Amino acid sequence: MLADTAGVEELGRLVDAMRIDAAAQLERRSRKRLGEDSLAFRSGARDGDELVQQVCRIDSREAKRRVALGTALAPSVALNGDLLPGRHPVLADAVRSGAVGVEAARVVVNAAKAIGRRVAAEDLDVMVEALTDTATVSDVETLHDVAAAWALALDPDGADPDRPEQHLQRALRIGRTTADGMTRATVVLTPEHLAMLKELLQSRRRGLQLVRTEPASDDDPETTGAEWREEEGPGGGRPRSRAQQDYDTLLEALEAGVKADQADVASEVIHETVVTITAAELEARRGQAFPVGVLAGIPIPVVERRVCTGGIRLLVTDEGGEPLHLGRSRRLFSPAQRKALAVGAGGRCQHPGCRTPSPYLEAHHAAWFARDDGPTDVRNGIMLCSYHHHLVHAVRSPVRIVRHEGDLFVVPVHWTGPPAERHRRQRGVLHDARITRLRRWAVVRPTPWRATGT
Repeated sequence: MLADTAGVEELGRLVDAMRIDAAAQLERRSRKRLGEDSLAFRSGARDGDELVQQVCRIDSREAKRRVALGTALAPSVALNGDLLPGRHPVLADAVRSGAVGVEAARVVVNAAKAIGRRVAAEDLDVMVEALTDTATVSDVETLHDVAAAWALALDPDGADPDRPEQHLQRALRIGRTTADGMTRATVVLTPEHLAMLKELLQSRRRGLQLVRTEPASDDDPETTGAEWREEEGPGGGRPRSRAQQDYDTLLEALEAGVKADQADVASEVIHETVVTITAAELEARRGQAFPVGVLAGIPIPVVERRVCTGGIRLLVTDEGGEPLHLGRSRRLFSPAQRKALAVGAGGRCQHPGCRTPSPYLEAHHAAWFARDDGPTDVRNGIMLCSYHHHLVHAVRSPVRIVRHEGDLFVVPVHWTGPPAERHRRQRGVLHDARITRLRRWAVVRPTPWRATGT
């Protein structure tokens, strides 16, 4: 029985390899530059993805997945038509021979793509070959862990927060509404936001016991099936599954945030994420911090910015993981303090020359809360847009905030001597020439009832 199951699975891997190879071929012969000779054009499809979807009778997501993986493993074509090795020839051979399945191959390709621009090509080839060997003997979940270990070893600093690759992948997609009125949504999270979301969900899961109402359950707390439910629902209602609990937690948090913003009520940090980092990495401002329960690391500048805006505490350890210091819990700038800072800023970012308006600003500690033990008060606050807040916390930040003669200045990092007037933070009412012209026009322009002469 075991041998038969393994044999059927190997046949399935061979069929899957043929599927992605066929999808890659259709995509290559449907390139836009072929014009009317494009196979997609002649078949009435917009592109190769849609042609694969039509021919294979699958949904668009699966078609795109097959095309993407097949293209990544396909050989290159020389100008004379000869076939050349592709980007990952060892992995491609393992997939075509049935030794590695397409899901495992997708893990390896995605791992290589994530760090491909930040590591040497030869190191990347070694990683792909090693992960291919792992994929032939391990399951996909184990392969995920091994790939993460390789990425950390080759790229200890992670994605540079000054570069947009990771940030640009964030996404929220709301799908079609079904006949029963429900809508499916998908979200792609950055590591920092994943850590925050998991801490929020875990804070509400604590103390809620689930019981199995049907057999064959998955005991993983992240994927507990619908057969696991509460003994009693809230308010005596129907018992909820884990997914329903998490849905209620997230929507309640969103509603509370909207109401708190509308009512302008004071709020404190309710959910905190503890992230671990070694003392050496923190001192050097290199490396990554790891939230509890999240395999992906968060770059140091991102952690520093999140500590500044609230919701994260640093657990500093030695090289062996022994805790040395737990950062103090901090209070966010209160709504009253934020309002006072926004009024003092004139309703826009206080970085010289920036005109980003008040709704999109973040309160920053001029003397950093974690690094300098800066207080959370109006005198130590400065309103910055998200871009300039990232800029201040970047590892190679070109600017720094200094206090001079009772005011704050944003000066170049290598500036010597007293700050210049052009470095002073923006304050007071925002003067916009367009608004001035509109006001002048409104005063000069006669109202209709005066224009009648009656």
